[in-house]
Formats: sequence, structure tokens, C-alpha cells
Amino acid sequence: MNHLLYVYMDESGDLGKFGSKFFTVAAILVKDPIELSRIIKKVRQKKLKKTIKQLPEVKANNSDVRTREFVLKGVQKANCSIFAIVVEKNQIMKHLFDIKNKLYNYLCGVLMKRLPLDCKKLEIVIDKKHTNTLLQEDFNKYIISKINQTNKDMSIEIFHKDSFSSNGLQVIDFIVWAISRKFNAGDDYYYKLFESKITNKEDMNVWK
Repeated sequence: MNHLLYVYMDESGDLGKFGSKFFTVAAILVKDPIELSRIIKKVRQKKLKKTIKQLPEVKANNSDVRTREFVLKGVQKANCSIFAIVVEKNQIMKHLFDIKNKLYNYLCGVLMKRLPLDCKKLEIVIDKKHTNTLLQEDFNKYIISKINQTNKDMSIEIFHKDSFSSNGLQVIDFIVWAISRKFNAGDDYYYKLFESKITNKEDMNVWK
């Protein structure tokens, strides 16, 4: 059993009635977050133009092909596991769109239940979706309760951070972007760069 594991989570798409066809939530599980930090540090040193290096964070949506390839190939080489769920929004009951926060919590809970959390302590870092502390607390309580159903003695800490302050969140941004691009745009080029790291790739679609 590991003493400590780290999880970085992010989503792509939206939970509105319209907008993207699919909503994606992904997590990367690592023993050592330094591996993820190295990817971002190297891409800043080697691949980014001087003007882009001044930006506070590296984002998949704003990056060129070389940068995306470098990050995702780095993920492929890293000692990590990726888990994702993809939701086809037309299969969501309409009334759930009116309680987006609860729906979001539920989907993140589904994702977390799929992770092999063989550790004494878990640190979860999630891209700050809510600035409202009550919504953050509601998310934390829900996720912790779900994990504790099968891991009662585990110590769990959840941090809501801005992605510019976390290299791990910047890495998961590229991953969830690539997965979303595969489902929403039918372009799996970037997805294939790290596909073998996705542990649950055969059952990503929640309601398939």
C-alpha cells in the first residue's frame, strides 16, 4: 500500500442543455507530482515562444501542435494512470440541468469510485470551478463520502486551485481537452498519444 497518492482533476465541456454534445471529467493519478511538473517546466523551456512564456499557465486550447504533442507524449512516458468519464448530454434527464452543481458532484463521484486508491492518504487537486466556498464544501463532503464507502480509514484532502498555480492541473487540462476533442470533434490524433495510459478506456462513456 502506498502512503500517499495525488489526483489532479479537470473537466471539459459544459452541463448546460445546449453547448457541447459531450461532457468529460478526467483525473490523473500519480505517486510523485514532480513528474507532472517536469513536463510543464520542459515545455516552457523548450517549446514555447518568448511571448507565450510570459503567460501564467500553459493551456491546451491556446497551444500549438508541437506544444500539445510534447505535453501528451510526456504524459505517455510518466509513471501515472489516467481515468475519465464521458457523458453524452442528450442522455441526461432534463431536470438535472437545473441542479448542475449536484450533477457535477455526482459525475466526479462516479469517476473517483473507479480509481484504485490503494493508499493511506489521498490528496485531490481540482481546477477551481466554484469560487463560492459553500459549493466547494458541498463538493468536498460528497466526494469524501463516496471514497469513504470503500476506503473508510483513508485520510483525504481536497484543494480547489487556479490552474496557473498547479503544473499538475495544467497537465490534466491537456488530457481532458484531448479526450473531449475525440468525442466532440471526432479527432483522436492527440488522444492516441497517451491512450495506453487510460486505465478505463473501455468504459469511459457513463451511459453507453
